[in-house]
Amino acid sequence: MKTLLLVLLVAQAPGRPLFYWGARPATIATRAAAGEGNAARVTEIHGIVDGGDLVLRVSFDRAVGDALHLPSGAPVSGRLRAALYVDGDANRSTGWVAEPGDPRAGADYRIDLGVLALGADPDEGIEAQALVTVSAFALTSNGRQRVLWRTDHAASPDQVSIRGDAVEMRIPRDVVSVVLRTRLALVVGEEGFEGFLGP
Repeated sequence: MKTLLLVLLVAQAPGRPLFYWGARPATIATRAAAGEGNAARVTEIHGIVDGGDLVLRVSFDRAVGDALHLPSGAPVSGRLRAALYVDGDANRSTGWVAEPGDPRAGADYRIDLGVLALGADPDEGIEAQALVTVSAFALTSNGRQRVLWRTDHAASPDQVSIRGDAVEMRIPRDVVSVVLRTRLALVVGEEGFEGFLGP
């Protein structure tokens, strides 16, 4: 019971804000409503270039902590995920060559958000935990990807932060090259969404 309480307290503690969003409008807003299934669904994505870094906020239809743990408090993976496509130069004629009408056309990078559930290791004194992970990939014109960067909210709280129903991430400028009007794309099932970062 003590372990369960500790896990729940850690899951509810908000991470530090990585950017002050204020009333800034969403870069992408999906039509996702509160879901009835186990998997969290993306509702909004906010993005901005700050000091050369790409800062993103991915909001879900439920608290992130609820998607990271079973009702028993045990960590679980597979219920929180998103894949964002970044057209770093805002030019659809460069980057990934996709089918006409595919919002991923022109993407130079893919940012993956997911969860890694780790079991307890009593010998090492490690509690079971769910790590929110972020990976950045470079995309070629045919869609092949190469890992550029990978981290999680425990290892890099200044780059990945859980804030209620959202995950904020700050991707360093030496990992992705972006312009102020960078275009983001998100595909949910058969539906595609896109938007441009504002000033």
